[in-house]
Amino acid sequence: MLMETATPPTAGLLASLGVWFWIDLTEAGQVAFVLLAHPPARRESEWPESTEGDMRGLAAALSLADPSARLPDIGPRLVVRGRSALLSLDGCRAALHVPVSAEWSGFASAGAPVAVAVGLDPLQPRTPFAAVGPYVSEGAQRGRLFLGKTRAELARRFIGEGGPPV
Repeated sequence: MLMETATPPTAGLLASLGVWFWIDLTEAGQVAFVLLAHPPARRESEWPESTEGDMRGLAAALSLADPSARLPDIGPRLVVRGRSALLSLDGCRAALHVPVSAEWSGFASAGAPVAVAVGLDPLQPRTPFAAVGPYVSEGAQRGRLFLGKTRAELARRFIGEGGPPV
């Protein structure tokens, strides 16, 4: 797992993230995926080093690991309701809201494995899925992507346990 000391993600970082979701056939069978990536810098004051540090902090808050490591189980941190998913983050009071499709929601809600990925390199919001696949493959090969697996939990599991607001 990502074992460095990292600052928990800020609300500003969470609001700026691009989110992509899909279902894919892997060696382990069908898996639902969520990719979180930051957009390219918009101002000179946005330094790549600080953005990368923020993304490493996000990966740490999700207990993700380098792609060369065995895919860790990141524990119960996903709640799915309708076309919304909430990811709880260690050290954060708020959860990350992820809008998803009805197909993805139904698949994850049925107990399917969910892989969560955080990319360190920028990815333009609304990038078509055809470009997301190469981003994920290249990021994993270069150690620029952090991964973990979870499953959707019932919303009541989190009530009163410090998990995501439901």
